[in-house]
Amino acid sequence: MPDVTVVIPLYGTHEGRSSLRAVTAAWLAQDVPCEVVVATAGEIPVAVAEDRDAHRRVRVVRAGAALRAPGLLRNAGATQARSPMLYLSDADIAPLGRDYLRRALRPAAAGRAFAQPWMHRLPGDLPEPGPHGPVDQRPDGNDPFCFVTAASDGSLRACDGERFVWEERSYGAQRYPTPMVFPPAAGLDPGMHDDYQWRAPYHWGGLLLARRTFLEVGGYCPRYFGWGREDDDLLMKAGARGGVVRGWRADPSLACLHFEHRLSYGEAPSPEWRANDALYARRAAAGADAAIEEDLAARRDHGRKVV
Repeated sequence: MPDVTVVIPLYGTHEGRSSLRAVTAAWLAQDVPCEVVVATAGEIPVAVAEDRDAHRRVRVVRAGAALRAPGLLRNAGATQARSPMLYLSDADIAPLGRDYLRRALRPAAAGRAFAQPWMHRLPGDLPEPGPHGPVDQRPDGNDPFCFVTAASDGSLRACDGERFVWEERSYGAQRYPTPMVFPPAAGLDPGMHDDYQWRAPYHWGGLLLARRTFLEVGGYCPRYFGWGREDDDLLMKAGARGGVVRGWRADPSLACLHFEHRLSYGEAPSPEWRANDALYARRAAAGADAAIEEDLAARRDHGRKVV
């Protein structure tokens, strides 16, 4: 049986379809036994269909077309998990280093959740990701850096020209400096205003936690659609039920790789993103306990309707 189930959502025409094969291979190459569950509201991706094996280490959950949000698809994928731990991720995020999961499991102890690992952003593709994806291409560097470029042998190096800004942000009762990065020329999104170019140098929604905790907090809130805020919401709830260790602060060498693409909301946030932002503001103001009870009640109602 696997120790960790990696749950990946995929729907629509998201660019993650092109990186899914490399991402799946990188998870399966981990030195901790894991499985990958891809939840999709559309057709089964070819990359997944070809990689499934007799041990069912890669499986697909076909969800309803109405589940057009990453949180809703991850909820569907989590129901099929065979392990006690869940790693909730994306189709365009790959772990760097075969020991990534083993090291991430250490802080995810005593009911805590491990979130927001440091993220290196790669504009374009790896020249040759190889049979295990980018897992062996962990970049070296002493000072923090975010954007990377890939050499002809697939090795990763820091890009010149990125700019870090440290902002004071709050997470619950905590306030501490948080990094944001303005990309080098290679990472700029053409035609997008500078105000929308800033990126977080960590995987905002990446979260490792016990399946038991995920169920106890009601999973992802079912009221978020499209992209945005569903991960902040789950972090708020998980933090109230055991705490959250943020990887980018605890150990920046524990990193992952993002295959960069244009932002889905373009020049300005979409109406769905704005609605999600307003929903999160309301739920955060009410508090984590109220949000958890609201989502557990929604699950109970859904269960009664299904029965």
